Amino acid sequence: MLSQLLRRGAPFVLMIMTGTGLAGVAQADTTLTYAGQSGQYVVSISPKAVRIDGDGAEWQLYRQDDPAILSVEPGEQTFTRLDQDTAGRIRNQMNDLRARINQRLSQLPEGKRVAARMAMAEKIPGLNAGGKIGLDKTGADDRVANVPCVVYQIIRDGQPADTMCVASADALGISKDGFGTVRSMFSLLQNMLKGTGLEGIGLPYQSLSGMPVRFVDGISGEQRALVSVSHQDIPNSRFQVPQSYVEQQPQAPRAGG
Repeated sequence: MLSQLLRRGAPFVLMIMTGTGLAGVAQADTTLTYAGQSGQYVVSISPKAVRIDGDGAEWQLYRQDDPAILSVEPGEQTFTRLDQDTAGRIRNQMNDLRARINQRLSQLPEGKRVAARMAMAEKIPGLNAGGKIGLDKTGADDRVANVPCVVYQIIRDGQPADTMCVASADALGISKDGFGTVRSMFSLLQNMLKGTGLEGIGLPYQSLSGMPVRFVDGISGEQRALVSVSHQDIPNSRFQVPQSYVEQQPQAPRAGG
């Protein structure tokens, strides 16, 4: 679940918005709707909670009064909870996994180790610990769904990767409390990723002063962009997991074979 949450182009982390041209007036609730080749993404923001819906049935939930990110699977009527404790267990599982794979690779002829590691890294996010991610301003400005934004280049391990256009919370009409909740979610996620090897898989949201309104994958060229912004009230039920759903434990990536 953790790697799905963070993978480039996956929900979180966070592609995000019904109406346009509402910039400059911060409302209590905000709904951001994005569209892309793989489908629609919706981010629902209230002063105390954030919900992210991807192109499938699964959705993620963060509540300010509960330091955890929940991944909800309606089809199975289950959810997984990622908090500091479960992140610590994933961190230990990742360390054990790397040790086992390194031991396995050491048994290969030296000339085959690099290719084998690369093949394994394609299947197992976070295998190569210590990936670095950063942002560079390009100096370019743009507008997406009539919202002004600033273009950034994402840098992964020193190399240009994806690009995104970032709009300020004010430009999107997100309330101060709502954006504070978004930032607290970013901070929680960043802290939980430390030491897992998954730090470089996601996007550097904690470094942003706003929200991405367009994201372009550096490899596939696939684009996801904001299509609408709404400030209609969001019912509290949207930020609740049904009581009948059963909690499952999140798992770190596993080695195949």
